Amino acid sequence: MSGGVDSSVVAYLLKKKGYHNLEGVYMRNWDTADERGVCTSEEDYRDVQAVCRYIGIPCRRVDFVKEYWTDVFSYALQAYSQGETPNPDIMCNREIKFGALVNYARAALAGPDESPVWIATGHYARTSCHGPNGQPSPMLTTSKLEPVRLLRGQDPRKDQSYYLSGLSQAQLRRTLFPLGGLHKAVVKDLAREAGLPTASKKESMGICFVGKRRHFADFLGEYLPTTPGPILDSTGAEIGTHPGLYRFTIGQRARIHHGPHKWFVYAKDPTRNAIRVVPGRDHPWLFTMAFTAGNVHWIAGEPPEKLVSGGVMLDVQVRYLQVPGRGLVTLRSDGSLRVQVVRPVRGLAPGQFAVLYDGDRCLGNAVIKSPEIDA
Repeated sequence: MSGGVDSSVVAYLLKKKGYHNLEGVYMRNWDTADERGVCTSEEDYRDVQAVCRYIGIPCRRVDFVKEYWTDVFSYALQAYSQGETPNPDIMCNREIKFGALVNYARAALAGPDESPVWIATGHYARTSCHGPNGQPSPMLTTSKLEPVRLLRGQDPRKDQSYYLSGLSQAQLRRTLFPLGGLHKAVVKDLAREAGLPTASKKESMGICFVGKRRHFADFLGEYLPTTPGPILDSTGAEIGTHPGLYRFTIGQRARIHHGPHKWFVYAKDPTRNAIRVVPGRDHPWLFTMAFTAGNVHWIAGEPPEKLVSGGVMLDVQVRYLQVPGRGLVTLRSDGSLRVQVVRPVRGLAPGQFAVLYDGDRCLGNAVIKSPEIDA
């Protein structure tokens, strides 16, 4: 439980359905106060406690600060220092929420008969081994378990399968997503009707450790060295100076004053510590029709058969809640992917995750390595 309305409603629904040995678990992943000097973790945990008292279940707080720093934050810092644009939320789900937390639950919460522990979360997503409201389906009791499919949530404006695309079969098989078949408006109504203490709480957006008022680049500057470098135009001429590679994202306006144009970042060159820019938001070099991606993760454990035998058209999503585009995905001999999109994608950056879908089914993800541009 995060202290938000979604996970509060999940706890309420499970309690109402009569689940046994139900317990709320709050994860403490970051221990630094925000810019107001307030530890938001303490505020959120108080909300979790209030909800659990209200519905009549116990709760506990577990500390994963060390694991988060090692497996998520350090990964993000390393990627930003190399000029990449990582996604800490995808890594947090894989390594912490469905990694460290699941391992903790198995060790600390299993009963004396070693009965299996289930994890329920407030994500808007579905799986093939659970019903529309997150309850287990009969396929879990069969002798031969079919691969679990991760499916988009029913609410297209809240679907979070993108962030869950790094999960494995083992992680998904014992996870419940009670909100997967609901729309956000319905969840808010349920919270109000149930009188939950968090019913009117505003939704928290963005990365948890940054804080609500700080600029992300300023936050990163507390952990990464500020190394100024040149800003180069399309001819290689230096037209300005930047304060650090991590402060810029491909596709972003560079905000330099040089001539009559507005300049936008189309590439970052870590070897020269340089930012490369072009004039105009719609310059052709800001768009790509193809890219390669590595570190491929298949939720089923292996690529689809039709992909092994040749290229296949799939839906490709490179940002959360982005309208996915069609792309011809080809599996290369080294296990990496080449994706040729039907419509050009603007501002594609190395380090971003490309998540692949076959209809509503999320197949997995891959880390973008090198966008192809006609430069």
